[in-house]
Amino acid sequence: MNIRSIIRVSIAILLLLITSCTTIEKAGHKYIMRGQVLEVSDNIAYLCIGSKDGAQVGQEYTVYRFVKVPNPYSRPGAQYSFKREETGRIKITEIVDEHMATAKVVRGEVKENDVVELNQ
Repeated sequence: MNIRSIIRVSIAILLLLITSCTTIEKAGHKYIMRGQVLEVSDNIAYLCIGSKDGAQVGQEYTVYRFVKVPNPYSRPGAQYSFKREETGRIKITEIVDEHMATAKVVRGEVKENDVVELNQ
């Protein structure tokens, strides 16, 4: 193989890697869209998820909370673990900007710092 062929193959591999990374990022938002609850007031949740993340009015999200539990495999320094518990559901009512949205609490309990995940 001459040097020109090696350069062409290297460029082709580089382009393939670059395009696959952008595809993976888009797929992540399409299939696993997550955000965080910033505040809850009068059954309205303010979310750290917006148009840049792919959020749209009408989408429903499951709300989760991470709860500290004793670690069954306790080692020094690892006495606790965290368990993800479903606590409610919300529905986006307004996209405020590319990073924020508001949502109505549809069911359950929603608190500040809870995690929301798009229902599929």
